[in-house]
Amino acid sequence: MIEIPAYALDGSAEDVGLVFRSGLLRVEGSVCDPKELSITGQAVTTGLSSPVPVHVTFTRDGELIAGTLAVAVLGEGQELLLVDGTPAGSELPPGAWAVVDGRALRLTRRAPTPQTDPGRLDGLGRPLPPVRHRTAAERERDRTPYALVTEHGILTPRPPERRRMGMRVLASPTVRGWSPIGTPSGENGLSVNYYNPPLRIAGALTALPARSPYKAVVGGVLLVDTGAFNGSAMGAYVIPDGGAQPSLFAYGSLGSETGFGPPLFQVRGISAGFGWNSRVRVPSADALGSFPFLKALDNPGEIGADEDEVDPLAVLSSLIGGSMPWVTPQEGDLWLAAGLAFDCFETLRGRAMALVQIGSDLTISLLGAGGAQLPTKSEKKIARVEIGIEATFRPKAGELSIGAGFTDQTFLIDPNCKLRGGIGMKFWFGEHPNAGDFALILGAIPAGRELPGRYPKQQPAGITWGIGSTVNITGSAYAAFTPGSLMAGGGLDVTFKSKGLRAWLQAKVDALLEWNPFYFDVGIGVRVGVSATIPMIFFKITISIEVGVSVRVWGPAVGGEATVHLWFISFTIGFGAERRDKAPALGWGGFQGMLPPPENMVRTTPVTGYTGEGAPDTGAAATGGAAKPWLVDNGGFTFTADTQAPISALYLDRTSTAPVADGDTVNILPMQVRGVTSELRVWLTYNGGDETLADWARTLMRGSVANGLWGAAPDSSGEGLIGNQVLGVRLVSPPVEHGTSTGFIDEQGLGFDPIAPDGNEPLAAGEGASGPVPLRPGGVIGKIQDAIDTSGSRSSRAALADALQSLGADLGVLDGDLSAYAHAAGTAFTAEPMLVPTG
Repeated sequence: MIEIPAYALDGSAEDVGLVFRSGLLRVEGSVCDPKELSITGQAVTTGLSSPVPVHVTFTRDGELIAGTLAVAVLGEGQELLLVDGTPAGSELPPGAWAVVDGRALRLTRRAPTPQTDPGRLDGLGRPLPPVRHRTAAERERDRTPYALVTEHGILTPRPPERRRMGMRVLASPTVRGWSPIGTPSGENGLSVNYYNPPLRIAGALTALPARSPYKAVVGGVLLVDTGAFNGSAMGAYVIPDGGAQPSLFAYGSLGSETGFGPPLFQVRGISAGFGWNSRVRVPSADALGSFPFLKALDNPGEIGADEDEVDPLAVLSSLIGGSMPWVTPQEGDLWLAAGLAFDCFETLRGRAMALVQIGSDLTISLLGAGGAQLPTKSEKKIARVEIGIEATFRPKAGELSIGAGFTDQTFLIDPNCKLRGGIGMKFWFGEHPNAGDFALILGAIPAGRELPGRYPKQQPAGITWGIGSTVNITGSAYAAFTPGSLMAGGGLDVTFKSKGLRAWLQAKVDALLEWNPFYFDVGIGVRVGVSATIPMIFFKITISIEVGVSVRVWGPAVGGEATVHLWFISFTIGFGAERRDKAPALGWGGFQGMLPPPENMVRTTPVTGYTGEGAPDTGAAATGGAAKPWLVDNGGFTFTADTQAPISALYLDRTSTAPVADGDTVNILPMQVRGVTSELRVWLTYNGGDETLADWARTLMRGSVANGLWGAAPDSSGEGLIGNQVLGVRLVSPPVEHGTSTGFIDEQGLGFDPIAPDGNEPLAAGEGASGPVPLRPGGVIGKIQDAIDTSGSRSSRAALADALQSLGADLGVLDGDLSAYAHAAGTAFTAEPMLVPTG
C-alpha cells in the first residue's frame, strides 16, 4: 500500500482532503511503473462505500517531480481528476476537479445555501431544515464501520462543499438543527464524532484565536442527537488582558420537534447556562430574534448561526468576539439563565428565558418571543402576529424597563400587509437620580418633539400594505406619556398608480397635551390629489390637481390657524391668540404639584445609634407637624438630613445667619426663576431647648437633580440631569467626654436591696439550704479597720509571701502598706460581712 498526502496532489486546495479518507490517498494492491512514473491500484474515497480504481502519474523535471495527476474511476463513465501542475497534453488548471467530458470545476470557498422546508416553521415563522428519512440501503450502510467516515470522518478547516459528480453528495445530517463541527484549530485541538443509531455525538474543544481584549481563549462545542431529542452545548474559558481574573461561561439546550406534554401546553425545548466573572448583554425587544441563547430554544443545533454561518465553533467565536459581543468578561459578576420553548393551545408558539446577573449590578431580565398564525391548519394564512418582549429589573440602580416589538414576520389580512414598531416603558425609583420619573413610548417620536435621552428608543410604528402593483398603503403612529405631557400622532398615505393615472390621499394628526401648566396643541391635515399623463404625438402632458386643508388649534389662550391648499393657490387664516413660542411660567402653587409629597421632600433618617422600637419618623409631616422623638444611644449617634431640592445654604442651628456650607444658587425652570437661594436648617431640641449641631462632624451629601425642575434652560443633551448638587448633610455626634468623678450621689443612689432571709440562699426557690449557714456577727468591719495594718499583720503577710515564693509562685510587686485601706474600711461596706464557721 502506498500513501500520498492530499496536499502533495494539490498544495493550494485544502479541501481535497474531502475526497480521500483522512486526507490521504491510499493506493492498495498497487503496481508501480518506475519508467512511466505511475502508480495503479485501488483507493477508498468519501463518495463511495467501496474502493475505486485509481491511477496516479507524475511528471519529471530532471531529478525532481514537476506535477501529479490523480484519476479516480467513479463508475458510469465518470472520473474525478485532481491536478497539480500542468501535465503534458492537459488543458486542466492546477487544483481542478473535472469529469471526463473535459468540463473543469474549480474548488470554491462559498458556503452552501441551507435547504429549508416552508412547511416547518419555528416560533417566529422562519423555515426549518427539512426532515429526510433514510432509505433501507442508507441505514444498512450506516451500520458499517465505514459509515462513520462517510458522514463526518474527514474533518477539514472549512465546511464541506456539496458537489454531485457521480457520487453521493457530501451533506450535513438531516436531523433538526445539526451542524458539522470543523477541525479544531491549534496544536491542542480535540474533536469527537460518534454515530451509533439512533445516537449521534459530535464535538470539538480547541484554542480559539485570541484578540484584544483577550489574552487566551479556549472554547468547546458539543452536539447530541437521539432522533427524538437533539441538543447542543457550548462554552468558553477566556483570560482577559490587563491581569483580570479568568472568565468562564457555558450554555446548553435540549429540544424536540414534536414536543411533549398535554396538547394545551407542549414543551419543545429547555435550556440553561451560567457564567462566572462574565456578563451577558441584554438585547432590546426588537433584537430578540438574533439573541443566540433564545434562538437555541427553537433549534439547539443552530445556536447563534445565521444563513451563512453553520460552523458552531465560529458561532462560539461570535458570542465572545466582535465589536458588540453577547458575553463579555466582568470580574466579580455571576449570571444564571434558564429558558423554555413551548406551544400553547396548538396556536401560540413561543420562547421565554429568565436571566439573573449579580455582582457589579443586580439585573433580573425576562426575555421572550412568541407568535401565532390564523388559521392554524390551513396553508393560507390571514394573520400572523409575532412579538418579542423584554423586561429588565435593576433594584440596586432603581430602574425597571419593559419593551415589546413586532418582528418582520407579522402581517394582517395579507402577507404584504406588514406591521412594524414597538412599545417601551421605563420607570425610575429608589436612589436613582431620576426617581419618580417614567416614560411610555410607542413608535418613534418625530423631530421637534424630542425627549430626554434616558427614555426608551423605539422603531417607527405603523403599517405597510402593497395591494398588487397599483395600490400602496402606508400608515404610521407614535405616542409618548411622561409625567409632564402626553403626545400622540400618526399619518396615513394611500397611493394609486396605474399606467398614466396616479391618485393619492394623505392624512395626518399631531397632538400635544401638557398639564403643568395645562396646554394643548392639536393639528389635523388632509390632502387629496390626482394626476394624469396624456401621451401626444411628440410629447406628453401631465395634469395634476390637489386639494388639501389643515387645521391647528392651541391654548390657553385659545387660538389657531387653518390652511387651504388648491392646485393653483394656498392661503392660511389665523384666529384667536398667538401660538406660544415658549412654555409659560408656572406659579408657586403649580410648581408645588410637581414636587414629591412633603414627607418625602425633607427627611431626617437615622444611620447608626437608633435604639427605639419600630421604624422612626423621618419627617415632621408624618405626624401632622410633630415627629416623635428618637431614642438613641448615648455612646454615639449618626443621622442624615436631606431634601429633594438643591441646597444653597446649610445651617446647623435655628437662628444663625452664617451658613456652615454653601451650594450653588437654585433655578426653577417651570417658574422661569433663576438665581434664588434655598436653605436647609437642622437643629437639636433637648430638654425643651434648641441646641446647635455645629460641633458635630458633618459630610455634605451631593447628587443629581432633574434639569426639568431645577435647570436654567431646557436640556439639549437629552440626559436631563444637573450633577454635583448639595442635597443634604450627614451628621455624627461628638465623642463622649468621660468625667473625673461620679458627681453627687444621694442616699437613695447608695441604697441596696437586702436579701431575705438573711444567710445561705439556695440555687432554686424550691430547694432547701445546704452547707454551713453564714452568719453576720457584727463588729467585723471594726476588726478589719483596727487589725489589717498592725505590725503583726504585716509580719504575717510577709511570711506568707516568702513561703509562696519559695514554692515557686510569682507574686509580683506586693503592697505592704495597707493604711489607706484600713482608713476606708469604715465606708467601703454597705453592711457587716457574712462569715462561715470553719471546722
